[in-house]
Amino acid sequence: MKRVVLPLAELDRRSFCRAFAVGAAGAMALSACAEDGDAVQTGPVGSEPPDQVGPDAGDPNSPDAGHVTTPDAAPTPIDAAPSGPTCGTGAVDVGAPTSFASGTATLISASSVFIVRDAGGLYAVSSRCTHENATNGVSSGRFRCPRHGALFNFDGSIISGPVSQPLKHYALCTMSNGHVGVDKSQVVSTSTRLDV
Repeated sequence: MKRVVLPLAELDRRSFCRAFAVGAAGAMALSACAEDGDAVQTGPVGSEPPDQVGPDAGDPNSPDAGHVTTPDAAPTPIDAAPSGPTCGTGAVDVGAPTSFASGTATLISASSVFIVRDAGGLYAVSSRCTHENATNGVSSGRFRCPRHGALFNFDGSIISGPVSQPLKHYALCTMSNGHVGVDKSQVVSTSTRLDV
C-alpha cells in the first residue's frame, strides 16, 4: 500500500495527480495478484522514508515512486507507540506512528482517508469530497476538490463550494503491533485525536 505524504501547504495539482495515479496503479496491480478469496499480504506501511515527487524526484520507476513530501516539511519523529483505544477487527493498519510527520496530511489511498498530525495528535478525515466523491488534494493549507473546487479546512469543515456536508472523521486506534489503525466503521467528532 503506497502512502502519499502531503504538506499542509500548497501542492500543485500535477504532483498530486501523479502521486495518486502511481498509488492507484500499484493497488490495482497488487489486487490483481490475489485469487478470489485470498488475502493480499503487504509489509508495514511507512517502513521506508518517503521520496520527493517532482522534477528533481529521481527515477519515477523506483519502488518508492508515489510518495510526496516537500523539503521544508521535515518529519518530526515520534518515539513511543500511540496511546489510545486498541483496534477491533475492522481496523486497517496505516503505519507506524513515526510515519506521520507534524504538519502533514498523509493520504492513505487504499482507505480513502488523510491521516493528519497536528499539535493535538493524529486524526483521520475522509479524503473524499462530499459533493461527487472525488479525492481531495491539498492546496494553500486546505483540502480542495479537483472537480468543482470545494474547499475544506483540515478539520473537515466546509469553507466553500457546492458541498452541503463536512468531511467525516474516523476512529484511530493502536494496533497490536504498535502501529496506527483506522476504523471507518466508527465516525467520531472532529475533536477526537489519537495521542502520539
